[in-house]
Amino acid sequence: MESLDSLLCGDGSESLKSLCLKLLLCLVTVTDNISQNTILEYVMINSIFEAILQILSDVSSRGQHGYDAVVLLALLVNYRKYESVNPYIVKLSIVDDEPTLDGMGMVVHHALTEYSRQYKAKEEENQGGFFSTLTTMVGNMFIADADEKLSVQTNEAILLALYEAVHLNRNFITVLAQSHPEIDMGVTSISPSPTTPTTPLGTSPPSLDAMNNQEQLTLDPNLQTSNLLITFLKYASIVMQDTKEEHRLNSARLCLIILTCIAEDQYADSFLHDDNMNFRVNLHKMPMRHRKKGVDKNIPCRPLVCAVLDLMVEFIVTHMMKEFPMDLYMRCVQIIHKLICYQKKCRIRLHYTWRELWSALINLLKFLLSNETTLLAKHNIFHLALLVVNLFNMFITYGDTFLPTSNSYDELYYEVVRMHQVFDNLYCMVLRVSTNTGQWKEPASKVTHSLVNVRAIINHFNPKIESYAAVNHISQLSEEQVLEVVRTNYDTLTLKLQDGLDQFERYSEQPREAAFFKELVRSISLNVRRNVSLSTMSQDLLLKEFSTIS
Repeated sequence: MESLDSLLCGDGSESLKSLCLKLLLCLVTVTDNISQNTILEYVMINSIFEAILQILSDVSSRGQHGYDAVVLLALLVNYRKYESVNPYIVKLSIVDDEPTLDGMGMVVHHALTEYSRQYKAKEEENQGGFFSTLTTMVGNMFIADADEKLSVQTNEAILLALYEAVHLNRNFITVLAQSHPEIDMGVTSISPSPTTPTTPLGTSPPSLDAMNNQEQLTLDPNLQTSNLLITFLKYASIVMQDTKEEHRLNSARLCLIILTCIAEDQYADSFLHDDNMNFRVNLHKMPMRHRKKGVDKNIPCRPLVCAVLDLMVEFIVTHMMKEFPMDLYMRCVQIIHKLICYQKKCRIRLHYTWRELWSALINLLKFLLSNETTLLAKHNIFHLALLVVNLFNMFITYGDTFLPTSNSYDELYYEVVRMHQVFDNLYCMVLRVSTNTGQWKEPASKVTHSLVNVRAIINHFNPKIESYAAVNHISQLSEEQVLEVVRTNYDTLTLKLQDGLDQFERYSEQPREAAFFKELVRSISLNVRRNVSLSTMSQDLLLKEFSTIS
């Protein structure tokens, strides 16, 4: 360990440094469960943490060894993390050296960018002709050719590194927001590292040329700027599209856990909502029958929180399916809630298309109602329904403090009244379940109580709207006419003040997420062990290096 440390910190051969890191990765991943790998006790005692930081802080060494260094650090942080004091966790949590943190952020940024570039290239390659038409018709994700579907294999190792940095080190949050020139993956001529057909996208590190080229770019005043958070959101928008396979489900879950940590951080929230930090974020969207495939070119520059909300809305709309990803939906709605709590607390009037969110949430309730029997066999749908209804309660109770205009508040009431049938059906369902004995009695009764204000709005405005239509002899009112009825009848509406709407349970990895991370690290360990090889170096070069040293 001392020899490896001195080689990594010295001014010697870059090839040897690369071999040192690969040897360390081999040692760390020699067992599937790294916490059962007793050789790691020596790695804990004879720390190489400073050597890893030195690699990340130097532009040249970061370009050549940064990826392996970051993956190695992510794995070492997870060694017996719940059973003993892990020195790598302690040291990572107190790093405040800006070049080092920036270096780690750049490695993660390049890896995620390279994945998105490969994905985009494969997507374009597989579109066109008969199969493109067929894809549009049936709404499938991709049909590459007769046998192949587009691979969206994810890079959990680099995501784990990002998670540990965000979760453990508050100083890293600043790295997420640092602006740099955006690389247009469609026009920048960067040669990706060659991969064989058996190598899934994103599991290999980005090419050295790609990393060096991107770091040496000068800032063009006409160039759109980006940052690590934008790169992550774009990456998440790809991996969260298809969650049918377990590894993709896990990757989407990790993306949402990272966003949860970000949404809870005060500094992160401040730059997410900063009006002076506006970006155009083109998220990838899943092809659906009712909308065209392709990136929206007319996205305005907005605060970054809008892109986070767009990603959450997109997930909600596109994953109402038989194999319902309940855990992911819970996390999505909780992220939205945390962001709204911050807006309410700081009285931030965000100019966002809130109606899209309200519509998505109402459709989610509709889906839960339509599939009650099937879903209840596997999930507690009442917990999710309660979160959704309480989001509406947040808007109803505190919307006047954070919605952009009074008209937005009117539109909220309009949507609730317009979709009253969904809320009426939900009330009937939870009332039925809560009045019977059974395992869902208590959670259903919580939803019943949470609907009090929604039902008050519906019961107050519906008769007024019907009366207005009758008096004016109109069979069907326009939206503007309904809004007029709403505006003129606020005074007589009585609502109950509900406590705790702006409170939430903060994220804690232990014990709730411990099992997930143990399995995730096991999976990453297997992948790293499979990918570590000497294929990137020729034997002649190595022999020359060693003969020079000896």
